[in-house]
Parts: sequence; C-alpha cells; structure tokens
Amino acid sequence: MGKLTKDLTVGTLHPRENQKISGLLGAPNAEIIVACDGCSSFAIDLRGTFSLTIEVSGTVDGTNWIPIPVLPVNQASRLYVAAIAGTVQGLWEGKCALFTSLRARASAYTSGSAMATLSASNGVLDDSFRKTTSTLVTVTAAAGVAATLSLPSPGAGLRPYITYLSINRFAAATLTAAATPVLVTTTNIPNALAFSLPADAAAQGTLFPWREDFAYPLASSAQAAATTVVAPATPNVIWRMTAGYYVAP
Repeated sequence: MGKLTKDLTVGTLHPRENQKISGLLGAPNAEIIVACDGCSSFAIDLRGTFSLTIEVSGTVDGTNWIPIPVLPVNQASRLYVAAIAGTVQGLWEGKCALFTSLRARASAYTSGSAMATLSASNGVLDDSFRKTTSTLVTVTAAAGVAATLSLPSPGAGLRPYITYLSINRFAAATLTAAATPVLVTTTNIPNALAFSLPADAAAQGTLFPWREDFAYPLASSAQAAATTVVAPATPNVIWRMTAGYYVAP
C-alpha cells in the first residue's frame, strides 16, 4: 500500500494515492475491506438493484469493528445515518482517521446485489457547514395536559445536537399565581438540564414565550437514544414546544 513519503533532501511531501476496492454485496454478511492506514476520509458508492442494509465499520486492531456514521452526498437528506438502508443508489462519505482498515458489510439483506466501491483518501472531510438546523420537532398539548417533546434516536454512533429550544405557555383560562416556578425537565441532556418558567397570574389568552438559541449546540448525553423535553401538566395552560437540531457523531 502506498504511503506518504518525505524527500529529506528538499523536504517535499509526495501525496499518496487513494486506496480503493470494489465488490458485489449480494448476500447476508457479504463484505469488502480496504486498508486505510494514514487516511482521513472515505467514500462508498453503491450501484445496482438491491434491497439491503450496508454498515460501514472501521478497525484498529483488525479484529474489533466499530460502525462509522456516513453522510449522503447526492440525496435530498444531508443527515448522518448509522447505516445505509434501502434501495437507493448513490454516494456516501465519512471519516476514518482513527482506523487502519475499513469494511462495508451487508448487515441485513432482502434481495438483489449492490456493486460497492469503497475508497479511502488522505483528504480531510470538512462537514462543518452541514452542522446547521436541519431538523425541527414540535408538540402541542391540550389545556392542563403535560407535553413531551421527543427527539428520536438517530441510530448507532449518532446523537442530536440542539441548536435552539422554544417553550410557549398559553393561558387557556385565567391563571392564578403560585409560590414556586413551573419546571420543564429533560432526559438525555447533560446533568438533567431543567428550565424554570414563571408561575405568575395571567389573563386568559396571554402567551408567555421562552426561547434559547445555543451558540454552541447542546449535545445529547448518550448516542443512539431519544432525547426529551417535558412540560408538566399545569391547570389552564396549553404548552407548545419546538426544538431545532442536527444529527452527528
């Protein structure tokens, strides 16, 4: 396998070539493997007629394989996915700087076969521009009913990064002041983050809006797990909550 080399007399770096392999993935557990020692990024191209799931993994020791999330290049969705599932041909990319070998494997198989080409490069994958608010979730509850805003599990090796959160409290009837704030709680957010909202008196039809834009997106604590924001059942209150986020490793 070609390597980066250095001419010590003139200090010139000679770029190495990409490492590439192609093969048919047309049966359960069919796989292709390419060495990626010294590489930073990779691409996997799928062609043919097929219905299967392909997992891309990397290894350091040649024995233990770690799934690597991938980004679609030429599809409408620009979100990381834990595995490539379905029937759509296309190109996906990912990062492999930690690993010595890459593997594309048919982890689930239904029919057909995919001609897979796996290519590793020493070029750096810049995905910073993809870290934008690409997904929104919202929930509205009835008066006096608790509301749970849920960011679904994005899959193995991935977690949601919350870019903003808004919580609206609407008075469906006159609200009476209370001595303690209304607590909105969370799950799968560091230190069980909670928010204190007013428990003041309010006239019917009054809206209290609260919004936080996170300059540095708020990462969920655990990968491959749902993240929730929970507003409690509060007499005469209609809750409306919205979160913007993106998915990444």
